[in-house]
Amino acid sequence: MRTATCAILIAALGLAGCDATVELTKAPFDATTDISNGFTNATSDITQPTREFTSSTTPGAWFGNDPVMAKKRAEYFSAYAYENIRGDIARGDGEYLTSLATLAGVPASQLADFRVDMRKQYATLYEAQLTPRESAARVVNTAWSAGHGKAQTAVQRAD
Repeated sequence: MRTATCAILIAALGLAGCDATVELTKAPFDATTDISNGFTNATSDITQPTREFTSSTTPGAWFGNDPVMAKKRAEYFSAYAYENIRGDIARGDGEYLTSLATLAGVPASQLADFRVDMRKQYATLYEAQLTPRESAARVVNTAWSAGHGKAQTAVQRAD
């Protein structure tokens, strides 16, 4: 009988100690969660444009024929790939420049001329006193005027 009482007493003490063990085991995970939640909140400002680019309440809204959304896509792309587009414009060729042309609606038949024109305008697009945001806006506006903007102007003239 005495052995059974000791076993029960040991089991009871063991269970009482479980709460402390569980707390000690959980503590590093709780601390990591606290830190990562702060990190997640801090990075949300940085990742906001990407979330706006990749999310939509209407499926297909980013890829429809809406010129406003098409220009938004070109603006987000130029901000995201700023240095790569800059390098491609300086060379007059490259995948980022081709992607920008596609987003801006430059017809494939005019792509070669578009590349040459963008290269010629490099100094104007990237003037030293301009911020990267201002340069990116100039790049998009220039590309836009060679693509969708040119088509919109032609439609307005026909009206």
